[in-house]
Amino acid sequence: MPPSELTAAVSSLDSLDGVTVVEGPFQHEEGSKWVLEVKLQPDEIEATSQIPQESTWFVLIDPTYPGGSIRIYPAEEGSTTATYPHQRLNVAGDEDTPWRKGNICVARYGHIIGRSGATGEPNSPDERLRWHLERALSWLEAASKGELRQEGEPFELPIFSTNTAPQNRVAFNETAESLELWRSEFGNWGFVDFVELTEPSDVFLTEQFRDEDDNVVYHPEWGEYISSHICSQTRGAWLLLEDPPIEPPWEVPETWSDLANLLEDSSIDPFELRANIDSIVEDDAFNCLLLGFPIPSEVGGSSELIHWQGIELSDVRPASELPGFRETPRGKEIAARVDLSRDSIRWLDSDNWAREQLSRRGHIQDPLREASVLLIGAGALGSTVAEGLVRDGCHDLTIVDGETFEIGNLARHTLTLPEVGENKAEALANRLNSVSPHVDVDGFSVSFPLEEDDQLEVVESVDVVIDCTASNSVLQALNSCRWEEPVLCCSASMGRRANRLFYFASYSLNFPASQFQEEFEPWRLQEQIEWQPGEDAVPERVGCWHPASVIRMDQVMTWAGTITRLLEQDTSLGLRGTEFRVLESGDDGTPTISEAEPPFQDIEKWVAPDSEVSVEIPASCLRAIVDICVEADPLETGGILAGTALEQTVARIIRASDPPRDSDQGSTTFTRGTERVDEWLREARDSLGIHYLGEWHYHPGGSAELSSSDRAQMNEIASTDEYGCPHPIMFLVGGNPSDTLAVRAYLFHRNRDYEELEHIGPPDGPSRPTSSFDLDINFPNARVGDSQ
Repeated sequence: MPPSELTAAVSSLDSLDGVTVVEGPFQHEEGSKWVLEVKLQPDEIEATSQIPQESTWFVLIDPTYPGGSIRIYPAEEGSTTATYPHQRLNVAGDEDTPWRKGNICVARYGHIIGRSGATGEPNSPDERLRWHLERALSWLEAASKGELRQEGEPFELPIFSTNTAPQNRVAFNETAESLELWRSEFGNWGFVDFVELTEPSDVFLTEQFRDEDDNVVYHPEWGEYISSHICSQTRGAWLLLEDPPIEPPWEVPETWSDLANLLEDSSIDPFELRANIDSIVEDDAFNCLLLGFPIPSEVGGSSELIHWQGIELSDVRPASELPGFRETPRGKEIAARVDLSRDSIRWLDSDNWAREQLSRRGHIQDPLREASVLLIGAGALGSTVAEGLVRDGCHDLTIVDGETFEIGNLARHTLTLPEVGENKAEALANRLNSVSPHVDVDGFSVSFPLEEDDQLEVVESVDVVIDCTASNSVLQALNSCRWEEPVLCCSASMGRRANRLFYFASYSLNFPASQFQEEFEPWRLQEQIEWQPGEDAVPERVGCWHPASVIRMDQVMTWAGTITRLLEQDTSLGLRGTEFRVLESGDDGTPTISEAEPPFQDIEKWVAPDSEVSVEIPASCLRAIVDICVEADPLETGGILAGTALEQTVARIIRASDPPRDSDQGSTTFTRGTERVDEWLREARDSLGIHYLGEWHYHPGGSAELSSSDRAQMNEIASTDEYGCPHPIMFLVGGNPSDTLAVRAYLFHRNRDYEELEHIGPPDGPSRPTSSFDLDINFPNARVGDSQ
């Protein structure tokens, strides 16, 4: 039996226009998801589209409903077979399922059905399933009109089915800069040199591209890891199109004939191309054609980079095996056309490994990201700082440390068991080079200062120096350095118990060691006074006293991340500028950092005396309303209230709109206009997840009590389905700006009754019921208080 929450949710669909439950919920397999078969009949389906006026769909619901996933798939029969934007590839499903695989996306992306980062998806059992099917109806309407892709949305490619291809993957390196190199090559073809990696296996990277005359067109740059992890080289071909190979509604060619038909208006014949490249690629273990095309980052935007999609090339028999043909270019073309015309295209997984693409989830700012960095000290703090820098986008790093990685270092270090006994700097460099295909990390197994010429060249050319040794001798050596250009140089170290971070940075031609020592000296004495050897250190080895400080890795990671953030800020230091900071953690070990003020701390609350409904509004929102009233005086004014329901009986107002420009304002009358109201509400819903809650209104020189016209307006709103608000709220402001302004709140009901709300102050404050709002805020030219 389905859970009661799901049964109730399905029953609620009886009142949803356009949705008919055919069967379910039932379980297709024991213990699997619940399945609901429905017919969807939206109001507005474009007659010329491939979307049927009525179609059958299967809704797959997680057993944990109202939690878990809800997916909506077209039926094998009586539904759409095409693939549209914001839909998985709509191919036939498994033999034992009556639905296809084209799950439609109704909970993410796209503005046409009110989707964005803040969709406001409900969590309650009686609303969540209904919400998904309402949006499925909207999705079908938008799909039939070709409106699923809206300008300004992130651009998404159609899905290239790779189920029939081998596990090989293609990795390329394309940026906005390389697009400029390719612009003169649209419609052309050539050859590409691939390198196969040892790890990860089955990955082929583009090493360089050549035109059909074997001239180099583009040579992408890769990091140290790539050059040292190549197991083989091979050659393929490339073909560059002017536009993505997309067939309406949103599909890529499935067969070579589909591709030929798509390109029939161009000068490109894929069968002729296959014959031309056959002699180059036929003997290689990895036969691949890269199909390239420019793509934007946003729908409707300009092209920003080239995307390459790999195709595995199957064998074509010799032309001599065809009756009447020889091994001529024409014969090879005919052989390719005969062999491939009905063949499916074997698309390969293809990814852009460009540095900009790999850092999209977050990276440090360019001054530090593009800097050449010298890190001195690869211990606990230094190794963690290095790890963070590389993962945050720093690609040019040199590490200096003469010590060996020992078994005791495992407790707080980024290196692992296989590196025990190796030099810290060299082992760490090897590890970090595997973090990104664009990183070049060098490790020097010597102590600072460096002495050999090649090492000195590195020091002379750096932009940033980070000292994590806590060594006075290193600081003195840095003080002796004289750079030709100013260098950002920092020294960072932890206190004995890691409860403090000492950070000093300078931007100058040498490191001002004496200034650092002067500022650090009081803290050194404090650390010395606080240090208790019996509590803060333990013998690391048996036999004699080898003191090791007791510091946990989570503390090291906290301070390492802090150092990166401080460095990022200090890239703006002026010449000879310095900064000394001591950050301290709390008694429980957590860093003591300033916290952002929690939102909605200035809430004022009203309660309904009969229905137990409460209404909350930030004082800043009230302040904005009163400012508009003061500006409009002596004319009436008003606007819309929007917010959200925190619970069934609690509403929180978040935004109050200005009066629309087409509003009719008089000294004793006000008619709220409609211009841009729908757009304002839609933006509020999409960006903040808030909805219409009611109106606000101003009576200049009068009281904050309801007038007959106010009651008529709110009764109409409560009874009109278009507003979707059966219990609208009204805030009334009355009085004179030069004297006293009073605020009262009212709650209306669909049965034409209403309640005047009582103001009780902040939600957690002392209850002080009053019909009129009393708020201690200074308004320009106005005073807000109780009306008598």
